[in-house]
Amino acid sequence: MRAVRDSLPANLPDKRAHCLASAGIAQRCSVVEAYVAGAGKELSDLFTGGDAEWADWRADRVGVACAKLSQQIEAVSMCCKQHGY
Repeated sequence: MRAVRDSLPANLPDKRAHCLASAGIAQRCSVVEAYVAGAGKELSDLFTGGDAEWADWRADRVGVACAKLSQQIEAVSMCCKQHGY
């Protein structure tokens, strides 16, 4: 999961990063792990003074859905973009 996070370009908008990271985790690990990572991130934010947002969780779910459509990063990126991420 860290490898996916670290592979993302710097300075991505937050929701786009969520979408792409969740897609990458779903592809390289599993869908379950992508959901757990997204939920874990938001729970961590909630208890550590971070910025927990329902919108982040929605972007994570879109990323997982996009990952199911294609293994190609360009297609996944376009899918996230089409959903506003």
